[in-house]
Amino acid sequence: MGLTIADTYYLKAKAATSGYCSDWEEVCESLNYALSYDEHHCASLCLLGEIYADQLLAPEKAFECFDKIMTIDTHYVAVYYAYIKHLIWYKETERAKKLVTFALTITTIDKAQIYWLSSYVKETLDDFNGALKDLKKAKKYIYNDHYMDFINDEEKRIKKKIKPDNKEQKTKKSKKGKKKKK
Repeated sequence: MGLTIADTYYLKAKAATSGYCSDWEEVCESLNYALSYDEHHCASLCLLGEIYADQLLAPEKAFECFDKIMTIDTHYVAVYYAYIKHLIWYKETERAKKLVTFALTITTIDKAQIYWLSSYVKETLDDFNGALKDLKKAKKYIYNDHYMDFINDEEKRIKKKIKPDNKEQKTKKSKKGKKKKK
């Protein structure tokens, strides 16, 4: 079993997107070739969706690509990470929450990454305690130090957001207490 022509062109496109300076001409040409050989090539569609969302700022087209992948193969896990992230960035948090719930039912998915994305959704909704709970769940599924360090840093960052809220509430309470004493 070898690589298909679509796989080969996808790999060329992916390689052209890596690094500081992407070769967009090569990316477009390779993706077009990949999709002309196999219009249902999930990896190519996922990369195309990310290009629509990140580079062309066309979320509707990106979401169409991601949806198409999910109709082709619900077990192509790379689409869930990209789709949820872009839904969050484009303020589609309700859709992101539903997709997180569905993604957690897929046995081959990286649950640590999905729980991190879930915490990201909750953080954007100012549910910092919920975000911290999801990060705690993510830790159960982490199997390397690098990702554990990342999650620990995320926890610290979110906790910093909680502390200013507590300080504001304490100062409001102390001002109210002073007014009542007078």
